Amino acid sequence: MDINTVCTLLIDALKDAGYNDSTIFNYQGVVRRFKAFCKEQEVTEYSYEIGNLYADFIISPKTGKFSKSRYHLQGRFIRLIDSFIRTGQFDFSTTSRSRLQPENAYYRKVYTDYCSYLKDEYENENTRHFYEYGMYAFLSFLEKREDVVQLEDLTASIFLDYVKYSKPERQRGVLCELRQICRYLERNDLLAALSGIHAPRHHRIIPVLEVEEQERIKSVTDDDKTPLRDSAMLLLGLSTGIRACDIIKLRLTDIDWRNDTISWRQSKTGNLVCVPLTPPVGNAIARYLTTQRPHAPNDYLFVRLIAPFDPLSCHSSCYMMVKRILERACISTDNRILGMHMLRHNAASTMVRNEVPVETIAAILGHVDPDTTGIYITTDENRLKDCVLPFGGISREVHT
Repeated sequence: MDINTVCTLLIDALKDAGYNDSTIFNYQGVVRRFKAFCKEQEVTEYSYEIGNLYADFIISPKTGKFSKSRYHLQGRFIRLIDSFIRTGQFDFSTTSRSRLQPENAYYRKVYTDYCSYLKDEYENENTRHFYEYGMYAFLSFLEKREDVVQLEDLTASIFLDYVKYSKPERQRGVLCELRQICRYLERNDLLAALSGIHAPRHHRIIPVLEVEEQERIKSVTDDDKTPLRDSAMLLLGLSTGIRACDIIKLRLTDIDWRNDTISWRQSKTGNLVCVPLTPPVGNAIARYLTTQRPHAPNDYLFVRLIAPFDPLSCHSSCYMMVKRILERACISTDNRILGMHMLRHNAASTMVRNEVPVETIAAILGHVDPDTTGIYITTDENRLKDCVLPFGGISREVHT
């Protein structure tokens, strides 16, 4: 069947089945990526083979890292397409995609043992997924060799071949994954060999909202047409840079109204963050709690506004909230990161301009290494001008 046709039928079926706008939006994104993927493969007719290839295409081109959201969403997308090809109907029943496994029995045992080790070592699920996929990808590389390589026989040259084999945008992630494997194997010799390998790091331009754009956003959040919940979430993101995965987990007890603070334990690092609850943010949350938050059977701060009043389930809820407000504020999203991440960048840049110490910004954002936060200094044009060296004394003569 023609790929464009089956994708159109799927989106129509999702709408007919009553899926909410944010879910349909996510699938439309998957469809766009799938069509681009098929175009690169020069494929116009759907087949199970092209479906499997796309389902396993789960490395984010932006970060070069394993993407949990791509893993689940693209896997479900292909299952839906396959069900239609087999039966003529889309099977919307809930199923779980099995974990990626190496084909070789020895490598499969290595992978299982490694996953068990990560479960004991790391509490954060995203960190475990990152390292799990790193081991899977490395073992898949080893499976391409003629002979099975025992763990004790791994060499620096094998690691170097794997780094060269990896795509340039993924090499930094690969080195991080290999270092974790070395620590797991207690191979300090390999760890030392990896210390001499450096992959290029590409920094994108940090998206910052202009003052006039922030004013337009404020006018939208003050508008009666904007849900009080959305206004509170957006203002909290703009002031603290909180991640989407953390804002949807906030509890009512995380707010200390007596001391005007809000606290949360970061999902990515496990660090506890406690920041002042500024009057604009505190008032927005108070209005939401007293006027709009339904009597939900849970203690989550932000919940769905329609029954059942469950907590927000995923990043897409935050993404759609930010997208709606930016659209109403007539703010261009061209070449900009969207969602809570845009608010996070803007919060960090604002703190830099207000001369908040980099170490403090790193603690609020949950950066383990303050050097990671240093990129936000590039958003402060006035302070960058102070770094410019004078050109006086440079010879104007041209030597040939």
